[in-house]
Amino acid sequence: MSPADDGREASPAPAALLTAAVGSPGEPAGLAPALEDAVAHLGPTRREAALLGALRAVLPVTEQWLVTHGCSPEDAAASVADVDRKVGRYGLDGTGLDWLVQVATGRVVAVGRLQFERTARLPDGTPAWGVHVPETGPLDPDACDRSFAAAPTVLRRLDPASTVDTFVCSSWLLDPEVAAVLGPSSNTARFAARFALLPGPTDPHGAGDVSVAKFVFGTDLASARRAVPSGRLQRAVQERWAAGGYWSERAGTAPVGVPSPA
Repeated sequence: MSPADDGREASPAPAALLTAAVGSPGEPAGLAPALEDAVAHLGPTRREAALLGALRAVLPVTEQWLVTHGCSPEDAAASVADVDRKVGRYGLDGTGLDWLVQVATGRVVAVGRLQFERTARLPDGTPAWGVHVPETGPLDPDACDRSFAAAPTVLRRLDPASTVDTFVCSSWLLDPEVAAVLGPSSNTARFAARFALLPGPTDPHGAGDVSVAKFVFGTDLASARRAVPSGRLQRAVQERWAAGGYWSERAGTAPVGVPSPA
């Protein structure tokens, strides 16, 4: 197998596009489509290798930019590690090129246990800091406290002109039924309690089922419905499906600088 076949050799044009976007202000609008256009002449296998190669090639640049602009070396390394973590778990297309571009250009930053998206927005367009939960172990409340406490300083170093004062999270973790199943003292329920839910599910037609299948079962929706459940959350997920219900992604906000609920 050649380096290009395993995604370790960057295609120069896509790598140059990514490198130019590292640290630049605002959202990388149009960058993922531009990357796809740059590899459109390749077959499926070479396309994936070229995109992965470009993403991996820019990560040292991004890691150094993050350190130079205020991230700790540990958080900078954890930030860029999400590319290979996600690709290893879900594949390139299963993860989504848009997300990988956000990580690879420094728009999504790890601060301790959590990830923070620098260019998120509230439904009304107000800038916010997005909150994401990487697949790196238990959602320990104390670790989350430390992340929320440290994040504003880190994020304002990266964006000195930022006036953001709100965290926003959109996730299946915020579906109230998840907390009901796991109980109010569970790590998941305590994480969800940090956020005031915005009105209505973000996916009234049940698109959150896809997220639950991906993150709870580690597979696609059809396979998750057929899987033998392990643990109370997987059993509850399938029971809700069997009853004709669905799981939703909900969005919630939390003010920056407010202590977490007990």
